[in-house]
Amino acid sequence: MKKITFMLSLLMSMGAMTTSAQVLSRAGWSVTVSGEQPHDGGGKAALIDGDNSTFWHSRYDANRGSGDVTKTLPQFFVIDLGKETAFKTIGYMPRPGGGNGRVTAFKLYVSNTEFESVSNDKSAASIVNALSGDPAMTGTFSYDGDNGQVLKTATSNTELSGRYVMFVITGATTDGAAVASCAEFYLSKDASIATKSITYHYKVDGKEVATKTAEVVIPEDQVPNLGVLTNGEVTKTDDSNYDVACTSNIPFTAAESYNAATAKWYVIDIHNNQANFLLKGNADNSIAVETLGKTTTPTLSDNFQWTFVGNITKGYTIYNKATNKAVALNGNAWSLNEAGDAFKIAVSTGANKANGFCFYKEEGKYLNYNSATNVLETYGQTDAGSTMHVQEPKSYPLAYAQTYANYNDEGAPEGAIGANSYLTVAGNLNAFKVAYTAASAEGATAEVIKTLEAHNEKVAAGNTSTMEVGKYYRLYNKHYKTYACLNSDPANVKSNLISTQNGKGASSVFYIANAEAGRYRIKVGGLTLGKAKKDQNINLGDENYGEKGSYVISHVGKTFLFFDQAVGSDYSYIHAGGQGSRMIGWEAATSSTASRWYVIPATDVEIDMTAQGDKKYASAYLPFGVSNVAGATAYTGALNAEKTAIDMTATTSVPANIGFVLVGTENKATLTIGKADAIEGNALTGTNTGIAFAEATPKANYLVFGVNNGTVGFYTPGNVTAIPANKAYINASAITGSAIALNFGNTVTGINAATINNGENNAPIYDLSGRRVWAPVKGGLYIQNGKKLVK
Repeated sequence: MKKITFMLSLLMSMGAMTTSAQVLSRAGWSVTVSGEQPHDGGGKAALIDGDNSTFWHSRYDANRGSGDVTKTLPQFFVIDLGKETAFKTIGYMPRPGGGNGRVTAFKLYVSNTEFESVSNDKSAASIVNALSGDPAMTGTFSYDGDNGQVLKTATSNTELSGRYVMFVITGATTDGAAVASCAEFYLSKDASIATKSITYHYKVDGKEVATKTAEVVIPEDQVPNLGVLTNGEVTKTDDSNYDVACTSNIPFTAAESYNAATAKWYVIDIHNNQANFLLKGNADNSIAVETLGKTTTPTLSDNFQWTFVGNITKGYTIYNKATNKAVALNGNAWSLNEAGDAFKIAVSTGANKANGFCFYKEEGKYLNYNSATNVLETYGQTDAGSTMHVQEPKSYPLAYAQTYANYNDEGAPEGAIGANSYLTVAGNLNAFKVAYTAASAEGATAEVIKTLEAHNEKVAAGNTSTMEVGKYYRLYNKHYKTYACLNSDPANVKSNLISTQNGKGASSVFYIANAEAGRYRIKVGGLTLGKAKKDQNINLGDENYGEKGSYVISHVGKTFLFFDQAVGSDYSYIHAGGQGSRMIGWEAATSSTASRWYVIPATDVEIDMTAQGDKKYASAYLPFGVSNVAGATAYTGALNAEKTAIDMTATTSVPANIGFVLVGTENKATLTIGKADAIEGNALTGTNTGIAFAEATPKANYLVFGVNNGTVGFYTPGNVTAIPANKAYINASAITGSAIALNFGNTVTGINAATINNGENNAPIYDLSGRRVWAPVKGGLYIQNGKKLVK
């Protein structure tokens, strides 16, 4: 291995050190990495973008980013120099703020042959371990408690040469996962690389609008990007000063002084999530963040409107329309006061940084929204949480109105709720459309927008028939004309919902529960719908389910939308993938009627009855109460003292999650959803989602409802592979035998211990002439399942 020496160069506050003339230009370089998190720092391009505030970060989030996600070292990046190039020294600039991934140990490989890239079956470690030969350099970097950006260098005793340079991180500062990061990377033919203090003068049409002093290695290539200016030609005026010709792309118009009557007002969203987290000024001088969806906001109050006063050089004061006060920063806390503070503007490094910007009173402390704690504070990075965007206030009432512009409830199934009492009047609908067209025109006045908002408020008031907390509904897909229901496969019941034609079964009954303000939990079969993610199954879980979602429920007349406004993502809608197929999350409800649903109140369910003798039977177990039973009689039962029989008691109502048996003469029993008094001592339990028998759930634990030798009872399952959803069973531990008799008013079903082979769906029995036999005679010859048998 080559012997090498190391030199660490500190950033200098003065321009005493000169930049090495032998530092290689990075024009034409390209970068590949073992993995990256582009939303955190800027991605691999940040390694050579000349901006110390951006950085590459190895991947640590399985749901975002790309490449190796092992969260272990080594990680690496590879620089393609474009041609074979000689150098002696490397320069490593750590990320700003002293965060995770600052390199403490490294290896450097140099080659004229391209290095292998990470793939689905190749981790960073496997690629590094497969490298042949010794590294060209190895070394360590020490930070000595310094959290600032300190340029680290390492120099080889001999000249190195190659087209490809692989920098392998084998050690790094970390707080949890083993990750790596880098703000800038340099190569030099000299034995040193140093930084120099340069002041950049930004000029628009020859007029200086901003200055910034930065510690850089290559002054011409490392002009800081202010984010709101597009850098052009760079001209050196002396060793420490450069002029930068710029064009302005500030996304808002600012006034020189505050005048509420003439101000240009904006909506400000923060945390990199347009049309979601909006800044709101309150009468008590506090500032809050409130989530508003454009399609659900008929009017936008003055509390959400802001204007900017100042310029890029002096900074901007941000006034609130409702309070006529401005944003002030006291330490880490935001508030409103008469004077406010002037905030400088900075470039965003968030994932959605297009037209985004950040504000700071003191550089390095950016106005930030912590969505996890719902706190407005300052933060040391210009990342997603510090990124703001501006929007036109009229975009909210326009977006709301647009969803009603083609109001039409034709095709809705009988009983569907949601008709708009205002728009169903033809004259009102026409007036609304006229107001919407006028407000959509370029240059629409504030009075025109107010007219539309007045119509919007009447439309909103007309949405009186909507879903209510604590009630039950069925969801009928507008596109596929099918009902949403619980998957019938008990082995996979929590993995997804499906869309089916069955609109009367218990598995298609949905329950609405409160979540946080303006949002709701949606349940089926006692399970909670999880978060909707684009093109992924909408999974289900219990109340403690980690991925359970909450939804905004909106509707245009009888057409309903259910969508999740998740942090860091676009809206995600409950979407039918097709008839009989999974239900998934989808991003754009406007693109398909498969994300649109009709809602019908669920008042009853139908249960199929199975004939046995002159009666028909079924068992049931439901996640909601039953207040009335038609077409059958419902029975619950208590074990007798000997635990050999169950004494059945007729009832007209059954509470939720109570097993019961239905006996009647009709093909279907109709059960009314409603309240019921508690029932004590019932031995029948059941399942809302189905039970697939397996080693962890052995058949021996259950007695299932069925028929054996012509007798109805509860039996050991036999070849039955699962208990279907919404069916009753008995815990086998409660009795001593493998079957149990049912006592209907002192008439005991005379059964012996037996095994049931196909539960309530016991195959029918026929005599040799093909006629169905309800009560086979012992010793008779019959046909069942296509085979002859003797009873």
